[in-house]
Amino acid sequence: MYIPKRIRLVKLKDKGKSILANQDFKKDEVIFKFKGELKTYDEMPFEGSEYALQIDEDKFLDSKYYVVSDYINHSCNPNLKIDFKNLSFVAIRNIKKGDELTFHYLTSEYDMVRDKLDFDCKCNSKDCIKRVKGFKFLNKTQKLKLKPILAPFLKKRI
Repeated sequence: MYIPKRIRLVKLKDKGKSILANQDFKKDEVIFKFKGELKTYDEMPFEGSEYALQIDEDKFLDSKYYVVSDYINHSCNPNLKIDFKNLSFVAIRNIKKGDELTFHYLTSEYDMVRDKLDFDCKCNSKDCIKRVKGFKFLNKTQKLKLKPILAPFLKKRI
């Protein structure tokens, strides 16, 4: 697995493998691009893939092998967003060297319960949703808060 020098893979207590910044990043800076194949839900190796990224109603970006983006953890107060047009992670605020890189999974995932991929959140932010189940399960206020960083297909569901 290729890991750019700008980031590093570490193991964090209670979170497992995680990605940390090896340098400072400015707001709106592209951190790295996704790698993988576009697949429909029916083409996935099993019903949903833990490491696939949902990019449209029935389109997922999945890779055969582990790639660095597989280790970006969820946070309810993320420092990254996904640029869905260019399929890359972009900083949504300044990030300091040593900070964990995170994104809000529900900006791209509609229903994680369907494939038993839901989990308890460990981000400890003041706005933590506690259980990460999918955009479908958020209330209206939570959905509107995510609107600026949502996948285009999820914006249509508000």
